[in-house]
Amino acid sequence: MARIKTTPMVRFALWALRIYLLVLLVLIGVKFARIFSNSHQQGHFDPRPAKAATVATNTPTAETKP
Repeated sequence: MARIKTTPMVRFALWALRIYLLVLLVLIGVKFARIFSNSHQQGHFDPRPAKAATVATNTPTAETKP
């Protein structure tokens, strides 16, 4: 099979893409490791934030109904 001749700009772009993908994979791996180690410390995995905000509604309570 014949090799494809590339310009220096294309070779640079391909190397930049390789480095970019490698950085993304490392960041995904770090995120996974942090979540995985945190779930073992707590004993379970809970994707919700620790302090969930309460939602206020405008529905009347039993005391305010006529």
